[in-house]
Amino acid sequence: MPLPPVTDELIEANYSARLWQPRPLYEVIDQTALARPDAPAVSDQHERLSYSELVGRSHALADFLLKLGLKPGAAVALQTPNRTALAITHLACDRADLLFIPLSTSWRHSELSHLLATANAEVVIVPQASKEADFVATIADLRSQLPMLKHLGTLDGDAPDADFDFAQVSRRGKTIAVRQRDPNMPRYAMVSSGTTELPRISLWSDNNLWCFMQAFIKDVQLTADDVAISIGPANTGALGYVFAVLGPLLAGASSVLLENWSPEAALKLMDRERVTMATAVPTQVIKMLQYEKVADFNYTSLRVFTTAGAPLPPHTAEAMETVFGCTNHILYGTTDGGAAASTSVTDPTEKRYSTVGRVLDGNEVRLLDTRGRHVAPGESGEICWRSPTKSFGYLNDPERTQEAFDAEGFYHSGDLGRIDDDGYLSIVGRAKDMIIRGGQNISPQELENLLSRHPAVAEVAILGMPDPLYGERVCACVALRPGESLALEGVTDFLRREQVATFKLPERLEIFAEMPKNAGGKIRKVDLRATVEQRRKQVETTG
Repeated sequence: MPLPPVTDELIEANYSARLWQPRPLYEVIDQTALARPDAPAVSDQHERLSYSELVGRSHALADFLLKLGLKPGAAVALQTPNRTALAITHLACDRADLLFIPLSTSWRHSELSHLLATANAEVVIVPQASKEADFVATIADLRSQLPMLKHLGTLDGDAPDADFDFAQVSRRGKTIAVRQRDPNMPRYAMVSSGTTELPRISLWSDNNLWCFMQAFIKDVQLTADDVAISIGPANTGALGYVFAVLGPLLAGASSVLLENWSPEAALKLMDRERVTMATAVPTQVIKMLQYEKVADFNYTSLRVFTTAGAPLPPHTAEAMETVFGCTNHILYGTTDGGAAASTSVTDPTEKRYSTVGRVLDGNEVRLLDTRGRHVAPGESGEICWRSPTKSFGYLNDPERTQEAFDAEGFYHSGDLGRIDDDGYLSIVGRAKDMIIRGGQNISPQELENLLSRHPAVAEVAILGMPDPLYGERVCACVALRPGESLALEGVTDFLRREQVATFKLPERLEIFAEMPKNAGGKIRKVDLRATVEQRRKQVETTG
């Protein structure tokens, strides 16, 4: 693995800089439970847990897991929607010195067999069967392919093929003497949402998460009085759990998780719980703002709204602040590489709308050209960084770790960025997404930000499509607002009014009823490309 080892010198340097701290995360939350045992900690649509109840449930589950004979670092996987089970299981694994792996309920045989095999998972906990899937049956079918998998549990209630009931074993009221814990060992897994391939398991230590969340807490001014809502998926990436649940718990605040996403359900929950801070992916924000009854709810308690995972168009950030009466906050990073930069609630409006903020404390950021050289000040280059929020690569995947991190431990994001004179970082596109038409570069993100302002457009993605003459031409893929229609001429006329250069104008328009998305809510351009190509072939065949 090319990442530099977590040496005593590195640990001491991060301790001295107060970026890391010498205790595991569960001790921080236990301290709040001792001081304020009845304070609300975390809730979902099934239960509300105080800090003492959360700590007690995690003790009981840790006791159960240790009695299964799991050795330090053994993997425990939890497939769940946005439920309190995420916080219970994470804290239990933290106490028992086990690796916690949350899994999306969108994943089925191919993703689950890949992830569980890669992790050598010994325990997996899944929901009961639903209209969408029989989760227990899926794991039962896979057990013959997973020799390390010894224990299958269900979230609520017994099932014929399951070995235990999570709800039951986590309520047994046990208190355990925990193992000796090193907060610098990898014991938390963020699973990438798989935009282009099977998802990967990215490893984090308690101190990686601590450093990450201290920056978040500072930039959004999170206090014990806050009530957070997790709207984005909490079972993949960082946004829905680490930002919306773990961060508030480390600050002594409370959070509520939205299990079944819809714009109406999110807005109702924000209103009912008097939420002060929210997290969601940009697509969810757009759908909430477009909801016809968005003005019917009370958002006066909401003060900050965090988005991550995809670019938030500036006009959407402005609309968010206007409609919800809050401050927009953006944290830039990746599941794989850690956090690079963040805006602050105190930043000027134009910086919050047009940048992803300043480089975080302790980070080193490089902007490199295609030959790996530093770009000149003010020019754009690939964003690469090294950070105390990320000390490890991918679990049991040294080849992809080497692809993502260089020999000095810098993560190569594939994003193109520029740093302005005030030190704020802007994302200008993706290196791999860049369209080259007749030797001229076209940024999909520029066109996406502009077209997202078109009154007929609900969502948009810009692709390059192969062309024998120019190399590539621009294709606009669009999902429309209800009752709207759009033609290619309408797209190009709109962009001309926005002063877009002629060579950048789309030469093809594809309308989609719904954009294909991955488990993290991001648009899957690989699926869009496949559909566009299929449609092209159909036209050629019938034409």
